Amino acid sequence: MIIKKLDLYMIRLFIAPFLIIYFTIFIIFMIQFFWSQIDELTGKNISVFIILKFIFYFGVSIIPLVTPIVLLLTSIIIFGDLSENQELIAIKSSGISLFRVMIPILWITFFLSIGLYLFSDFAIPKAKIKVKKLGYQISYTYPSLKLKEGIFVNIFPNFFIKIDRKSSNYLYNIFIFFYDQNSFVNTILSQRGVLIPNKKDESIQLKLMNGILYSESSNETKKEQYSYHIVEFDTLIKNFKIPSGSKIKNLDDYDFYQTLNTKNIIKKINFFKKKNYKTINVYENKIYLAKLQLELQKKFTFPVTCIIMFLTGAPLGAIIRKGGIGYPTMIALIIFIVYYTLITITQNKVEKAEICPWIGAWIPNFIFFPVSIWMTYKTVMDDFYI
Repeated sequence: MIIKKLDLYMIRLFIAPFLIIYFTIFIIFMIQFFWSQIDELTGKNISVFIILKFIFYFGVSIIPLVTPIVLLLTSIIIFGDLSENQELIAIKSSGISLFRVMIPILWITFFLSIGLYLFSDFAIPKAKIKVKKLGYQISYTYPSLKLKEGIFVNIFPNFFIKIDRKSSNYLYNIFIFFYDQNSFVNTILSQRGVLIPNKKDESIQLKLMNGILYSESSNETKKEQYSYHIVEFDTLIKNFKIPSGSKIKNLDDYDFYQTLNTKNIIKKINFFKKKNYKTINVYENKIYLAKLQLELQKKFTFPVTCIIMFLTGAPLGAIIRKGGIGYPTMIALIIFIVYYTLITITQNKVEKAEICPWIGAWIPNFIFFPVSIWMTYKTVMDDFYI
């Protein structure tokens, strides 16, 4: 009876702080994302509904990252409060070990980990597909979003543009080259220009002012000879048709491995391992295989990280004997920064095919797991004295 009451007490003690901390950290991540993208998402005549959709899909995609740090911080706070209020001492004096106190929350963490895997495998790929489609459509509806000052950008098929400066849809010092139907190069230099979306017929109008057009063509009488034309213009207007939603490219192809679930990732890996696959070079094949295998491993690493973070946070809270928000938050941030730094470094090396994908994905957990087990053991055996 005492054990059951203790289990229910620990579960009630865990749920409220977990939900509050989860909501708080989730909102912090969302605000950080919106703040980092505010220049790209506002002031471009993009509807509020589209912006909210982007934010929603981003929120779905960060859940695997948020959950481990929430479990870490919640466990430090809960067991820190229990230790500070001498409740752990009272529980231990009744013959109940610290590990037995941890078991109900450990079970919750275990089920959360399973739920996180299922969520990562079903919901997140769909959210990322939605983001890809939305971004692809917006890039054509609002092509100025893709333009980067001082860099050539391919905003339409066979059409490349570089600008020195932009203000909303207005462009300055424009350098354009594009290929016509006969694959001849055309070059345009213009002082000013404006991109005008036309939602009715799904087209984009590019209006250029004060510039020069260089074009080449073949000589009809002598096919081996080419002619060049130079035209100065005050105003030049070109129209581009936006690809309809039905013509958007398949989002499961070469650049969209993050939109795949476990089953499809395994299919892709097996496909790229075939010896007769020759459509990309060996190096690109190796890089893409590494990214696919890394994405597969990440489906499992974050759920395991949840368990590790709890096994790290619970004994830490019992050791430091400090409840509240301030001290536990500082410790949780330090631990998570170390973890996130490790996972960023190793994933970058995997994506460059410098280390084995499964090793790169699991290195942070390989480091933290024995530490968490050691801390739990030492705390349960009362070998820590602080």
